[in-house]
Amino acid sequence: MIREAPAMTVRNNLGELLNEIQYRGDSVMITKSGKPIAALIDIELFERLRRLDENFAKLPKNSKHLG
Repeated sequence: MIREAPAMTVRNNLGELLNEIQYRGDSVMITKSGKPIAALIDIELFERLRRLDENFAKLPKNSKHLG
């Protein structure tokens, strides 16, 4: 589940939010003045995203869409 939390709430409840992420697999979208600014996600998801980003960076810059 992705939940939204203002930065102040995250600051005041970081330990509890980390437990929700670690043990329940939740994610937290952090907002500031109502706008999304960051996210807390579990480490497995972060590692998958990091690998995808690395693989994407290796793609040729000028490749044309096939099809």
